[in-house]
This record gives sequence, structure tokens and C-alpha cells, in this order.
Amino acid sequence: MFFTLLIDMVGIGMIIPIIPVIFTDPSSPHFLLVHYTTGEQYVFAGAVTAIFGLMQFITAPLLGELSDVFGRKKLLTIGVGILALSQILFGFGIAITSIPLILLSRAIAGIAGANFSIAQASIADVTNPNDRAKNFGLIGAAFGLGFIVGPMLGGFIASATGNPSAPFWVAGMLGVFNVMSISLFLPETNKQRSEKKHFTLLKGIYNIRSAFRDKDEKSLYLANFLYVSGFTFFTSFVSILLVARFHFTESNIGTFFGILGMWIVFTQGFILRFLTKKYNERAILRFSLLFLMIGLAFYAIVPTIFLLYCLMPVVAIANGLSMANITALISKGVSEKKQGATLGINGSIMALSQGIIPLFAGFGSGIIGIKGPFFAGALSVGLAWYILFVRKRSV
Repeated sequence: MFFTLLIDMVGIGMIIPIIPVIFTDPSSPHFLLVHYTTGEQYVFAGAVTAIFGLMQFITAPLLGELSDVFGRKKLLTIGVGILALSQILFGFGIAITSIPLILLSRAIAGIAGANFSIAQASIADVTNPNDRAKNFGLIGAAFGLGFIVGPMLGGFIASATGNPSAPFWVAGMLGVFNVMSISLFLPETNKQRSEKKHFTLLKGIYNIRSAFRDKDEKSLYLANFLYVSGFTFFTSFVSILLVARFHFTESNIGTFFGILGMWIVFTQGFILRFLTKKYNERAILRFSLLFLMIGLAFYAIVPTIFLLYCLMPVVAIANGLSMANITALISKGVSEKKQGATLGINGSIMALSQGIIPLFAGFGSGIIGIKGPFFAGALSVGLAWYILFVRKRSV
């Protein structure tokens, strides 16, 4: 399962250094939006990112339920195969300059990329309750490593070949290999299938409604939404900042994200373990959210590449600490019987923010410039801190 998710994330991560060059860099020979204004280019770049998150918001809860009935292996195999197809379609969309095909491929990728919910269910099937936290950490490790390798590999392939479609041909081939690996080596873990039940595409919306109705956890859910939104402002538009202000190439962008991923993995693997032995979640969040807010604000005005990389560990470490500790606070606030439902609601909240925020970032950048998403991200994280530590009704 770790291997399956790792290959998935490498393929998904390859798109990161390509989007800003083909959609927002008129000096690039691969630029696609020739007859669009700068504002329209930013909006489109945000939309391409947002559609992936929105489709995950809709389908992630549904895929988990479908795998309860029809089996994990079957659904995972189909999802990985469709994800490979979406990568190939994206490559064709670039090659023939087809904006509708590019959007369609991203929507399909979002649906198929939601198979992490099936992976979580598979791990729960074969793991004792006491070991689940440790084994769920493998999912985070796969995402982290994929976030490092994917952008670096995508940027390298695009620069080496001079063809922005090439990373997606490679991602498609990796997906085909992944399908073969699942078919041959992954056993079916769901031995007790559920009976067929009513499925709905509104499960994610119901989860959001449940979050606002939960009096005990509502403040934490809202704080997490604002925190994730703040960091999503950064991740969805920092690559565009790198192109607009510092003229980064695909390879440069891939290297930037690879180093960012290494800092996040280092934080979760070492710094987090050290700090949690001495401090509780709220004590860590009190400082990590503040540092994240400051780091995001400074990215809006950072003048040199040297300072750009100096700011990176501030943002990466603060985000790694915030992510783990706010999730732990949410989990600790409910009983064991409500863990699954609570984390499912939290997953929908995170997916929603990752779906809608790139759209806001795109429109905001089109109106007030590339600094907008970073100041908005800092404000959003600051509001999360306010809810947790200032508002009287905070948890």
C-alpha cells in the first residue's frame, strides 16, 4: 500500500513545476495562454489546481464507502488506472493546446486521486487498533516522499526534454506499472463486505454540515479549515511567484518543492517527536501558527532568492508542527467510538479548503497582484490562531 501511494503521489507531484510555466510565463516557448491577460492567466492556473481538490472533496468519502461493498483491491485498481489515464490526457492537452482537455483531465485526476480513502480503509482492515496510528503514518510518509520526488522529477524531465508533456507520459507509464503491481501483489483486505447501501455524492457536504453542528469540536474544525486554507494559498501560488518574480524554470521549481518537502519530512520525523515529548499540542500550536503566519506574509515581499530559501524552513517547520498537532487536538476531543467519523469530517474540511482556495487565490492575484495569496494566507492562519487562543469559546 505504501508503494502504491508513493507512485501515485510522484505522478501527481509532477504537475507542480509545469503549471506556472505553461499558464503564467509568456517568455516560455511552452506558454499556452497567449491571448489571455495576466489576471486571466492567474485565474486559470488557480482553476486547474482547484478542480483537482474539489473532485477529491466530492469523491473521497464516496470511494471509501464503495470499497466497503465492492472490495478494496478492485476499487483501488480502477482508481489507479484512471489516474494514469488522466495524466496521459493532461499531456495530450498540453501537446495540442486544448484547454477543455486539460480541465477534464484534472477533474478525472481528482476523482481517481481520492483513492487515499481506500488506502486508509485497507490499512485499518489488517492492523490492530494499537498499531493503526503508526501504520497510518506510512500514508503520510508516502505523501511526503512523493511531494519531494514528484516535483523534482517532473521539473527535470521537462527541462531535459524541452517538452512539458513528457513528465505526464512518464507519470502515465508509472500508473500502468502501479496497476500491474496492485493486481499481482496486493491482496484483498476487506474480508467482510458490507451490504449494498444508498450512496450519495453529497457525503462531503454532509460532513461539513456535521462539523458546524458539533458544539464540542466546531471551533477546532473552523481553526483547522482556516489553517489549511492559509497554507493552501501558499502551495497553490508559490510556484507562480517563483516564475513571476525570480524567473524560475521547471527544474528550478521542482528543486524548490523537493527541498520544501524534505524540510516537512524532517519536521515530522524528528522535530515533532522531540517537541511532543516536552510540550502539549496547544503549547506547540501557539508558536507554530504564529511563525507560519509571519513566514507566509514575508513570502509576499521577499526580494532575493537567498532570502526565499532562508524563509523555507520557517514555513515548512511551522506547517509540519501545526498539521500534526491540530489534527491531534481534534482527535483527542472525541471518544474512541467517534474517531472515524471525526477524522472523516476533518478530511472533508481539508479537501474543501484545498478545492476552493486556489480559485480565490487566482481571482485575488488577478485583481491585486501576486502578493495577494500570501497576505491572504497569513491572515487566514492568523484567524486560526485567534480562534484557538483568544476567542473565549475556543476549545
